[in-house]
Amino acid sequence: MRVAAGQPELFSTSHRCRSLPARQPYSIPGIRFSEVGGFARASSEEQAGSDYLKVSTSAKSILVVAGETSGEEHAAEVVRALRELRPGAFQWFGSGGPRMDEQGVELITRIDSLAAIGPVAACSNLLDYLRLFRRIQKRVRQSPPALAVLVDFPEFNLRLASRLSKQGIPVCYFISPQIWAWRPGRVSRVRRHVARMLVILPFEVTFYRRHGVDAVYVGNPIARLKRTTGSDHRVSPKGRRGRIALLPGSRRKEIDQIFPVQLEAAALVQSRFPCSFRVVAAPEVDDDHLLSVYQKWRKKQGPGVDLEMVRGPIEKQLPWADCAIVKSGTSTLQAMVLQVPFAMVYRMSELSYRLLRPLVRTESFCLANLVAGRQVAPEFVQGEAQGKPIAAYLLDLLTSPDRMQEVKQNLEIASKKLGTLDAYAETAKEI
Repeated sequence: MRVAAGQPELFSTSHRCRSLPARQPYSIPGIRFSEVGGFARASSEEQAGSDYLKVSTSAKSILVVAGETSGEEHAAEVVRALRELRPGAFQWFGSGGPRMDEQGVELITRIDSLAAIGPVAACSNLLDYLRLFRRIQKRVRQSPPALAVLVDFPEFNLRLASRLSKQGIPVCYFISPQIWAWRPGRVSRVRRHVARMLVILPFEVTFYRRHGVDAVYVGNPIARLKRTTGSDHRVSPKGRRGRIALLPGSRRKEIDQIFPVQLEAAALVQSRFPCSFRVVAAPEVDDDHLLSVYQKWRKKQGPGVDLEMVRGPIEKQLPWADCAIVKSGTSTLQAMVLQVPFAMVYRMSELSYRLLRPLVRTESFCLANLVAGRQVAPEFVQGEAQGKPIAAYLLDLLTSPDRMQEVKQNLEIASKKLGTLDAYAETAKEI
């Protein structure tokens, strides 16, 4: 078949996908790639250097720190919203990537792949974390900012918040560490060193206020999908092929753990019900790595699964599907808001899981279930992340129109709990 290449926190905050440059076509049996959608580049005016880069000498300086791709994109949107709210009032510097660069942030250091799942993976990035921390501290000493805006990246940013507050620099934290889920003792550090916590999950406000932290719910970026993408309440009619989306994550180790489980479930569903499968690849995921995991799985399992791999914003890809197998994290909120029934799967290395599990204070690993306050999607975690039970759940949905409709209605009710606030605009107002 022709192949065209296109381009813990225990609950990772994921991000919108952007397309990558296309590669030359090549062939792999049983699998094909295509590129769909993507975010537009900056306008020619912005690329040339527009007025927002021309700030007055009286503009206040703000430090903004993001440490991974998803946080970097959220940070860029906050800068854009504040630039629109108060043109020319602020100068920005900090750590980030191309999106922040496009918004006029002076990057004293660029992030690549600093995010890690679990303590074992985090140790391998320790030297990079230390270099980043020292570089930020050096710049802050040379030119103290009026305010620091820290975005996600909790293990790093909580330590940075402590250092900054001791230097008299107020800290505004956007996208809370999941202290409510594990290691709750960190809340005392937040109370001492964070002037305002801007949260994107409604239940976090109650948690923080109970512990004496000034917290504000600014809305969730995912809630905007309801205003831009219509829900599709179709149920697979008799005779039509089912459509199943696979979201394996954005990090190599995450994909190594989760993608084979998704493939196993897909193969079992395919043997019982005619289906098409689409893998939604995150922008930073390398095609060759996905192919490598697929081929390694196929050698062990025999016959493969006919997959279409695509890139593009999740909000444009998920509505294609009748149901999905989704890794834990923000993707579950996207599926919830778009009302695509899904099974959540979460796996990490056995050593990391054994180290982390005793610290976790919540029974649920699924953000959609936590927002809903009840189970709107089944969770298949670690040892329970097996193809057979996941396939059984999907087959139940595909063969029962009433069951499919019931789950969609539950997702719709749960999604309303996120509200309608524009998270970036509200964050800009708080800053």
